[in-house]
Amino acid sequence: MKNKEVIFLSGNGNHALGREILINLSETLGEKCSFDHINYSKFQDGELDNRIPLYKKVKGKTVVFYQSIYNQDLATEALDLIWALKHQYGAKYIIGVFPFMLYRRQDPKMEINPDEFNYKEAKPDEIQRLRMIISILAFCGLNEMLVGTPHSDSMEKYAKESGIIFHEIDVSRIFSNMIQTLIKDNERNLIRVYSPDWGSVPRAIKVAKILNCPVLFNLKDRKIDGETKIVEAELKDIEDKITWAKETFDFEEIYYATHDLVAGMIIIMMEDEVATGGTANDTGLLLRKYLVKDLYFLATHPVLTLGWRNKLLKHNPFTKIVFTNTIPRTYEKQTGGEVLDLSIAPQFGSVLFKILNAM
Repeated sequence: MKNKEVIFLSGNGNHALGREILINLSETLGEKCSFDHINYSKFQDGELDNRIPLYKKVKGKTVVFYQSIYNQDLATEALDLIWALKHQYGAKYIIGVFPFMLYRRQDPKMEINPDEFNYKEAKPDEIQRLRMIISILAFCGLNEMLVGTPHSDSMEKYAKESGIIFHEIDVSRIFSNMIQTLIKDNERNLIRVYSPDWGSVPRAIKVAKILNCPVLFNLKDRKIDGETKIVEAELKDIEDKITWAKETFDFEEIYYATHDLVAGMIIIMMEDEVATGGTANDTGLLLRKYLVKDLYFLATHPVLTLGWRNKLLKHNPFTKIVFTNTIPRTYEKQTGGEVLDLSIAPQFGSVLFKILNAM
């Protein structure tokens, strides 16, 4: 890649992480990468008035556009600029770097023919907003996208449907490295990676393979208010899920969590995101009743809705809580050291290097 053939631009969503990613990319490339300037503004009636002063540089170039899309305004901002870069200013190719993607959970379970994209919706009355925003991104001119820990494989399937090349940024390695740093060498044999619901099992297995330890899981029931609770499961349902996981992921050591399997163990509880923190706290307190030795809570996306601290840290059951920085956790969301921040910049920088180096 020749740096002059690539333009880097950033939206307002977590710009600090964007700078970290470019620093990491610069070190790998051996040449400095920096964001060109965008003038962000609105007209008096609230309509967007964003402008790209050096728009003449864009024609025929590859543009890397960075934006952590964690609210509607940031999504609108990204669509506005991506459309202008491609359709107004003539960018040849646009790569979107999206640590967090809005609507990531609005993906009803579907049966999909990979060749024809025939959808059988589990919730036909729920608008497929994740599918919608990816379709709009493609229309606006996005060619390729990098996303941190998608909630499910629906995001990749929607990207394929819309003709966008998709890259999942996997945090398994940095989480595993963190755990290996925190836990004594002579206690490694006590580690168990725990998934509090079935949806997180694939992520748990990735970490367990690196740590060379078993995976334990439970099943959860989501209530109307969005909170979830662990439920008793039918034996056949558990056996079917374990058989499927063993065959799908080539991983033998997966078990349904019981008191005997967690007592005295070091439990690594994993989630893709934290909203209220209430479910994580309830699960953590339950595991403490099962007499775990230590309990670590790892989550990729700190969504952190109103009142999260009071719920997540109530009778704090966790030895250590670790979040990555896909969403900025500014001063008003700090905890006085009870949560450890882990940067995901090296993972994005590495994948971005491979993409640009292949051009």
